[in-house]
Amino acid sequence: MHVLIAGGGIGGLTAAIACRRFGMDVTVLEQASELKEIGAGIQIASNASVVLREIGVEDEIRSVGVMPLSYDYRDLHTGRMLYQAPLGMEAAQRYGAPMYNIHRADLVDILVRALPPGTIRFGKKIVGFSQTPEAVEATLSTGETLRADVLVAADGIHSAVREVLRGREEKHFANILMWRSLIPAEKLEGLDLEERGNYWFGPGRTLITYWVRPKNLYSILASVPATEVQRESWTDSGDIDDLMRSFDGMEPRARRMMEQIETSFITGMFYRDPVDNWTSGRVTLLGDAAHPMVPFLAAGAGQSIEDAWTLARVLSRRQDDVPGALLEYQQRRIPRTTRIQAGARAVVKLMHESHPQRVRDRNGRWKGMARIDPLAQTSWGLAWDYNVVRAVENPPGEVLGVTGLREGKRLERPESHRAFLMWKSAFTPEDVAKGHDGLREAYDRFLTTSFPLPAGVAATPAELGSVPALRLEPRQAGGMTVLHFHGGGYLIGSAQSSVEYAHRLAQAVDGACYTVEYRLAPEHPYPAALDDAVEAYRGLLATGTPADRILLSGESSGGGLAVALALVLRGAGVPLPAGIIAVAPFADLTLSGESLQKENGNDPAANRDLLTFMGASYFQGHEPTDPLVSPVFGDLSGLPPMFVAATQGEVLLSDATRLIERATKAGVRVTSTIVAESVHVFTLFPFLPETQSTLAAIRSWAEALRPEQNEQRRTAA
Repeated sequence: MHVLIAGGGIGGLTAAIACRRFGMDVTVLEQASELKEIGAGIQIASNASVVLREIGVEDEIRSVGVMPLSYDYRDLHTGRMLYQAPLGMEAAQRYGAPMYNIHRADLVDILVRALPPGTIRFGKKIVGFSQTPEAVEATLSTGETLRADVLVAADGIHSAVREVLRGREEKHFANILMWRSLIPAEKLEGLDLEERGNYWFGPGRTLITYWVRPKNLYSILASVPATEVQRESWTDSGDIDDLMRSFDGMEPRARRMMEQIETSFITGMFYRDPVDNWTSGRVTLLGDAAHPMVPFLAAGAGQSIEDAWTLARVLSRRQDDVPGALLEYQQRRIPRTTRIQAGARAVVKLMHESHPQRVRDRNGRWKGMARIDPLAQTSWGLAWDYNVVRAVENPPGEVLGVTGLREGKRLERPESHRAFLMWKSAFTPEDVAKGHDGLREAYDRFLTTSFPLPAGVAATPAELGSVPALRLEPRQAGGMTVLHFHGGGYLIGSAQSSVEYAHRLAQAVDGACYTVEYRLAPEHPYPAALDDAVEAYRGLLATGTPADRILLSGESSGGGLAVALALVLRGAGVPLPAGIIAVAPFADLTLSGESLQKENGNDPAANRDLLTFMGASYFQGHEPTDPLVSPVFGDLSGLPPMFVAATQGEVLLSDATRLIERATKAGVRVTSTIVAESVHVFTLFPFLPETQSTLAAIRSWAEALRPEQNEQRRTAA
């Protein structure tokens, strides 16, 4: 098999070496006349290192590069440590290979030397192609044509092959400029810049710095808002005075480092949106030609390297079916790269927050993540904790998509799979790229459009103390009153998004339901949501509703909040409600439940990464083992009867089962239902049979808790 590769960058060269490893003939066409020492530092994480090890170049990389000990996040102005992600051999053992920092030119040189002379043809640019069922023919800018079995476009964000394949497509500017520079070691003496990722974060700007040649050469990537550099014409070179003005007021060590910069080049940060196809017949895309991404997950080169190995391995297995092999290649790669593209954009947004309050929110979240994710697996694991050499031997459906779900996961029952697909499509790549703002918009959009109130039913605004709520009440009411707390990991969700479910709860208890608009993290960390819950309960009592006619209710984080509220009420001596309904409760924000590991990747609604992000946003600097944060650790004795429901196979199943176990041991009367073959918070989906049977069970349970029923039992006794 003859493979023609357009582009002699990291992805193209790795693909060439990998294809040769599997016995293919390769020609690399590079439009430059020679490969010069251009660029600056590059980070090769473990997901890429495993491939470089497999193709036999890791030892050379280790000999010229640096293995950083950690990523240290510091405040740009104070120098205070914000967060630390341990790396070095600890990360190598965790992820299966080390991370390396290296000069881009050094890496390219190593890859070039791993290919036989003549493999790379310089000064050759592909401008078009044609193909038949048997072969593909590439046309060069010189007029020359080359015939091959496969054409792989690894020619970057401005790929000419991509334009022929897909037409002209818009690229997006992230409104960020990146200054890159290299500083010799002798100019940095006395600054104590260890072999770590030494990062500084300020409002709207970052300094990403690290050694690329041990004690020899230091790399700086400084990103600033695009508005801070104004000029009539753009060139690659930058005015150092502009750079220093953008970092005015930085802490002394960072300033002394930056003052050593003599030359720098400046580029814009560009990306493209994910696409659902990058293959046609015998032609495919690779690396930035397929999925150009912002450079903030140490992932751009890594994804190109993953692409390269996957392409070579799939081609080696299906040499008699090249079009089928290329379709399998993109089936394996598109979900993975889409997830990384969206994640990288979310990280850019997070790291370039500019409003003081949002900066405090972000730093508080990092503080929380240090408590429950001390190894930074949530921050970086989605990119690094992936062994493509092993993964390509598994079925394509094992790959995780943008929401962290295995693409091949299916449910057997048509109704439950319908709900599964609804959860799966609730968050788009663009939603994820916008961080928690995008997740909020998407979650409300999903629930309000998927589950509108029935015609003729309205939610009435109400105020419980000082806390806003929405009241749902069927025409014939007279039973119990539900105080409901929506889900969303304390980060997303709203009273409005839960009104349809609240309406069905009100019907189930023959009464009314108030769904509470409690404050959300990270703007309002613990105890804001709990304070609002207490205020809302006291406000409901103040309306004249007796405690023995109140049922607390919550789904997901709202379920944990309902139990935490009951703990506060018990401690304060406030009359307790008649019962608590907790559906799929998020009751352990330390994420120590067995199902968090076992079912990660199987649940379309939640995954460990997302729950870590949500939980840390809520408790921030507080201790997550506090029972008022994680009620599964609390003394539940004396609490009112509970109704707990969950689903086999959801990541929060352990939270529900441990809550049931601890409550039962504490003497609480617990009614529970664990359904099979369903989804997280299945009761949100009115068409599910298990929803209907569970609400019927809640009706019977609630009827037994009515004061008149209790009085009849006492009289009979």
